Amino acid sequence: PKPDTDEEEWAQKYGIKPITLPSGNTVYFGAVISMLDQEMLLPYFDQRRENLLEYDISQAIQKVGSPSTSKVGLLSVLNLQGGRSMIPGQPPAQKWVFLNELEKSVTVENLALTIEEIPDDINLLIVLHPRSFNSRLRYAVDQYVLRGGRLVVMLDPNARIDMTSPANQFGQQPQLSSDLPELLKQWGVDYDVAKVVGDRLNATQVNTGQGVMSFPMWMTFRSDSLDQKHPITAQLENLLFVEAGSLKKAADSKTEFTPLLSLSSKSGLIDAFQLRFAAPDQLSRDMKVDGEAKAVMAITTGIFSSAFPNGQPVKEKKNPEASAAGEESEEETPLKHPHLLEAAKLNSILLFSDVDFLSDQFSVQKLNFLGQTIIQPKNDNLNLMLNAAEHLSGNEALMSIRSRGRFSRPFNRLLAMQQQAQLRHQTEEKLLLSQLEEVQQRLNSLLESAGEQGQSEVILPPEVQIEIEKFREEERQARRKLREVRKILRQDIERLGQGLLLLNMLLVPLIVGIIGLIVYRLRTRRRRKTIR
Repeated sequence: PKPDTDEEEWAQKYGIKPITLPSGNTVYFGAVISMLDQEMLLPYFDQRRENLLEYDISQAIQKVGSPSTSKVGLLSVLNLQGGRSMIPGQPPAQKWVFLNELEKSVTVENLALTIEEIPDDINLLIVLHPRSFNSRLRYAVDQYVLRGGRLVVMLDPNARIDMTSPANQFGQQPQLSSDLPELLKQWGVDYDVAKVVGDRLNATQVNTGQGVMSFPMWMTFRSDSLDQKHPITAQLENLLFVEAGSLKKAADSKTEFTPLLSLSSKSGLIDAFQLRFAAPDQLSRDMKVDGEAKAVMAITTGIFSSAFPNGQPVKEKKNPEASAAGEESEEETPLKHPHLLEAAKLNSILLFSDVDFLSDQFSVQKLNFLGQTIIQPKNDNLNLMLNAAEHLSGNEALMSIRSRGRFSRPFNRLLAMQQQAQLRHQTEEKLLLSQLEEVQQRLNSLLESAGEQGQSEVILPPEVQIEIEKFREEERQARRKLREVRKILRQDIERLGQGLLLLNMLLVPLIVGIIGLIVYRLRTRRRRKTIR
């Protein structure tokens, strides 16, 4: 609006963000949507969210026109709401962007981990990283499903984002995994909490400090890995899953298992504990491709039975001494619903084997613009979870609009060539590392046997010295060959990129030049014919 007008005053009143240009003029570039007593403010249209402009406006119109009555319940040990950090000395945690976005379309209720029954007004329950859920809480989830409640479960064998897990009192590593073993068994799902899945064909390029490599435990999925017929995953193009687990149908299950996000034939498993100690290149070499079908996102459907046939478990006592002294209440609160052994009708459960993909670190980029935080998606991770929440809670109006964004246009051919180059050199690198380790072991064994006399200084026989020098020379040669292999790998990858760049730069001018030459020759011939 023009300065000093009623329109400018209204813009300021509604809270539209003023932008001061280098010339000193003030510009307002936002919108306010109002209907009766409902208002929705879009303070600023940021060009970096251009592909989400239609979604932002449609969402605002829907919110003022027909406020959602769907309610989503959240059960999680993670600090999704932000606020005071769970780690002493750390700055306050920020609220997850996923939660902010979800609250724009549905009502979200954070349920206490001490709850013993899921409320009836919850249209969808999201169980996010159920680490150390007590038996009564697991029973509450079990009965909610049997009553027909819709459920999303997000598990993780190695949740990087979990900073709330306490270290063991004996100095052991904190627990970062989550599992619901007895429930998964009844739902017909096989999930090994001690294993992390990797996929060589969907490996993500990461910087390890020693160069860029394809890390198979960080998986970037394209549209060909997704079920494009399902409304949750249709139109999605780019997903990043970080150190996820493997989901499969249990061998004796009668339920229907539908993978929505499948791994390629070049996938395999490694032990989750290795991720805390081994380097990325070592983890990549240790992963054995098994060719088995696996998923990191799936739906299981069936008439489910209870994992607690004897009813609600006995309440777990945290402090037996206080309980005996009467300081801890033993009074039982009666449940509203009777115990169910089996569901009355078919139900479906959506399962994920990763939690990290939903965190801000792996899903969005936060930019500061004139004091305002702009959220820019890195991939389709947020869209995936928001689609799932809205689809299962019965609020699907904006799903198709949200999924139209395009976040990544990779050179798929170049990525495939880089992966082939890495696989070609990885076998040779592994062989050299094995030889190097063997030489080091033989050298150490020889030095130890020579020093068994316990003297501070040991005079080695000439033949032993010659043998040691021979081993050290073998070690130097192995290290030199290893450096050469890694150098060749880097050069191959760089050569591929440079070749593609050169092709793109020269191909179009070359085609234009050839066409120009052909046109010139044709015109020259016509002139000659005309002259004759």
